Amino acid sequence: MSEKKGFSPDEMAELKGALADVESKMGTKAADQINKGLEAVEKKMAEKYEGEMSELKKFKMDAEKTMAENQKWMDEQVAKSKTIQIAGNGSASEQLAKAMEEKKALFDAYKSTKKGFTLDVKTVGNIGANSNISVSGTPAFKPGPALWEPGRKGFEVQHVRDLCRVVPQSEGTDAYIIRDAGGEGGPTAVAVGAVKPQSDRDWVKTIIPITKIAHYYKIPEEYLADIAWMQDEVTGVGVEELLAKEDTDFLTASASSTQFAGLNQTLNSTAYSTPTALSAIFTGSGRAASSNNYDVLVAAMTQLRIANASSRPNTILIHPGDYAKLLLTKDTTNQYVFGSPNGAFPNVQGIPIVMHNAVTTDKFFLGDFSKVKVGVRAGLTVRFYDQNENDAIYNLVTVVIEERVTLAADRADRIIYGDFSDAQTALES
Repeated sequence: MSEKKGFSPDEMAELKGALADVESKMGTKAADQINKGLEAVEKKMAEKYEGEMSELKKFKMDAEKTMAENQKWMDEQVAKSKTIQIAGNGSASEQLAKAMEEKKALFDAYKSTKKGFTLDVKTVGNIGANSNISVSGTPAFKPGPALWEPGRKGFEVQHVRDLCRVVPQSEGTDAYIIRDAGGEGGPTAVAVGAVKPQSDRDWVKTIIPITKIAHYYKIPEEYLADIAWMQDEVTGVGVEELLAKEDTDFLTASASSTQFAGLNQTLNSTAYSTPTALSAIFTGSGRAASSNNYDVLVAAMTQLRIANASSRPNTILIHPGDYAKLLLTKDTTNQYVFGSPNGAFPNVQGIPIVMHNAVTTDKFFLGDFSKVKVGVRAGLTVRFYDQNENDAIYNLVTVVIEERVTLAADRADRIIYGDFSDAQTALES
């Protein structure tokens, strides 16, 4: 029996067919694996692309929203500047602090947004133009945090408007007062069947000017950006300086076509005159040799009560120096007239005595300040502009602080205004 070698033609054909089938199946599997791998990669790339596109879309939408808001803001500014209105109850200083706190976000945002909003001057110049910030002392070490930044100039805590009635004054209307000017006739006892007497009254209407009180600063944008306290400081000091001017005008302004009259003018007060009942109180045998400021205030209170029986004085305004004189006044036995200076605050029959730097030395105001009205046509505002004059090319910001107000008492016999030394002389003559 001979040995068979190799494959027969039929076996070779069958083997080749089986091998082709195996190769075909292996190729299909590899292709499927490759396709699956490609699909996974494509999916990851699509997810990444979609995420990036989402971020781009969000950025675009945010940018469009910001542009729309900026355009809306610019349109509003053309019509009317945003305003920080200082109004409400409490003293002017308290109202200012409240308004600035409410608008703190606008102050903080101005450095980045440059959005103007509404809350003069050495040879008056721009802040930064003449070295407004100077340094004294010799730095020896690396600078640290400031102990005080900055120490602000002192201003009055209480303002004259805080003693009066503050009321809004509508736009497009006159500010005026109407006063009783007396009349003729009067009631009498009438007999049976007799004719009754006729009476009449006269009234006078007086127009009171509304006055604008204002000033402005020019500040480099670099100062606002680089000096943390600059914006709040200029705003705070600027408002307090305006209120200090308002105090002075409320007390002593001379009337004109554009200026209301102060409380020392005859429209709003009555000059001190010693009442007849007190004319000889410091003269003659057994009388006191001299008068003091306390005597003057009692005499002024008496004058007011006689002139207008309905007036109830609620405040006496004097200079701090004259307040100290009252505290330190002593009698002939060297005893304090008001009691020890560390005791009760001086008053006249319960009427509080208020010291204020806007009152001139040796002068006094005594009266019913509830009968004095401050009319506000435009409340105190603070506005920031960077498009005024040549501000844009010099990178300056103009800060405008202003108000429109007026003042009047309902009658001139609500306030007595006088001079301590002259009144003492009158009392002793």
